[in-house]
Amino acid sequence: MRHSLSAQFGGAILLALVALLLAVVIVTPIALSSQDLINWAAAPTGLGLSYPWPWLVFVALDAAAGVCVLLSVYCAWRGEPAGIFGVLVWCFAAGSAFANWRHSSVPAAPPDAIWFYPAMSLAGPALLETVLGRLRRWIQRQSGRRGQSMPSFGWRRWIPGIGAARDTYGAWRTALLLGITTLEEAVTTYHQLCPDGSLRVAAALRDLHTRTPTTPDPTSPALIGNDHIPVDLMRRIPIDPAAYRRWQATWADLQTGATNLDKVADNHQVSRRTVEFVRRAGERGLLESELPTAIHLAALSRSGNGGLVGTPTR
Repeated sequence: MRHSLSAQFGGAILLALVALLLAVVIVTPIALSSQDLINWAAAPTGLGLSYPWPWLVFVALDAAAGVCVLLSVYCAWRGEPAGIFGVLVWCFAAGSAFANWRHSSVPAAPPDAIWFYPAMSLAGPALLETVLGRLRRWIQRQSGRRGQSMPSFGWRRWIPGIGAARDTYGAWRTALLLGITTLEEAVTTYHQLCPDGSLRVAAALRDLHTRTPTTPDPTSPALIGNDHIPVDLMRRIPIDPAAYRRWQATWADLQTGATNLDKVADNHQVSRRTVEFVRRAGERGLLESELPTAIHLAALSRSGNGGLVGTPTR
């Protein structure tokens, strides 16, 4: 417990330091370009404004961009996209970069100012967009609004002769379409979907679902009371045996009366959203078979007798 608190405290300090350095990186180009913007607004080759109006140009560009930056940070903290605020940040940054470029292109300007100030005007928003995107994904995963991250396949698996580029692409696409989070599960599921090595993963999934009987046999324990199986739910139920057993274990935990979905998700290393899908599937009796549900239903449709020989049910 003490180690966990220390790790959380250290993580909080690290995030605070990153936020401080990010603020410095964003504010620094604004401060550096402010004088250039003011001079450009006052110069006859620029806007030709008289004092104190050139200062309002700085406020209109960089200060307005700063407000949009703060609103973008607030949106990311809520796990939401920045939307129009993110677009405005780039619009103001582009305007500031253009103004700096125009003023730095006059004959008397320093030689390196023509690229430094415009680049600095764009570097801050680029770094901000990268950091806020990562922060938004973290918050969405913690709140269950986004599934777990994609598995990492490693660059060696993509190199022909060392790894297996075709097999890796098939496993990657399978993980993307089914929301698989582990490398082993992605590869196993791809091999089950496309045993011939085909890359038509989506077609294989559609074919698997079309083999699912639309009117399941009522004598099948896994299908009692299910006149219609939602396609979105069937797509979520894993066909990899290990992942399917994890779903069954999660459902067993929910059946014991567990009400804290976040705790259940942490115990089984899945997202809260996955736990909600598990509960839906369990309530419809789709986790009763020993085999993964899609494979069980496909076998039922092939047998045509409502039962699967040699397949016990729980």
